[in-house]
Amino acid sequence: MFKSVQYVIKENFSNLYRIYCIAKYELLADMRDSKFGIFWNFASPAIQVFTYWLIFGVAWNRKPIEVNGIVVSYLPWLIVGYSAWWFIQPCIQNGCTAIFSKINVITKMKFPVSVLPATVCAKEMFNHGCMLIIAFITLLLCGYFPNIHWLGIIYYALCAFMFAEAVSLILSVLTMLYRDIRKLVKSLIRMFMYFSPVIWECHFASHVPFHNILNTIMKLNPAYYIISGYRDSIFYGKTFLDHPALTLYFWGVVLILFVIGCMLMYKFKKKFIDLI
Repeated sequence: MFKSVQYVIKENFSNLYRIYCIAKYELLADMRDSKFGIFWNFASPAIQVFTYWLIFGVAWNRKPIEVNGIVVSYLPWLIVGYSAWWFIQPCIQNGCTAIFSKINVITKMKFPVSVLPATVCAKEMFNHGCMLIIAFITLLLCGYFPNIHWLGIIYYALCAFMFAEAVSLILSVLTMLYRDIRKLVKSLIRMFMYFSPVIWECHFASHVPFHNILNTIMKLNPAYYIISGYRDSIFYGKTFLDHPALTLYFWGVVLILFVIGCMLMYKFKKKFIDLI
């Protein structure tokens, strides 16, 4: 176990520049494939948020969210939470094919395969930055101005990166073993979003059947910690120190997932060519 973790960490840190170059190349390649280039890095998340706001905020007439006496309008509340999800979702989806999409490279040369999930997360971090710019502009228009607590987003962005990296390590290897994993993840990712506090607060009312079980399940979702953390930093002036138990649980889950991913990567590192 320790040998596999050491192998993955050493290979990733010794190839940081390579990770950056691959992520940059793929990002620029995506931009070259469209006429408007970087415009879509801003337009795509804006359209998604606008759609959810129309459906859940306008059509369903969602009331402002109140937490501990602090009332937040639905639009800024939604866009801050969706900023975190806009990073997590593509990392998980694209992480499935992190290795499979590079089979032409790994079959022709000696390549550090374990860095490929990190390249996916690094690429999506740029898109996450575009989404945060949209969120900050919306917050300013809604009357929210930066303060020291907003720096907490840096910590929670790190949490999102580590969680996405750990999950991508596992899924990238499993997809090489079973191609159906990619289709399964694509089908389940939407359900994963609805079991996260992206478009509604993570609290089922008492009249909902099995509301206690559903609330517990949602809070066990690691994405809950990240998305709620973004909102805590922006709206409620809280830090991870205000949720010690949840913080320990989150990092415990990430550590377990990362160790599993490292073990899978180390076990099959010499067999990927045979699995193609």
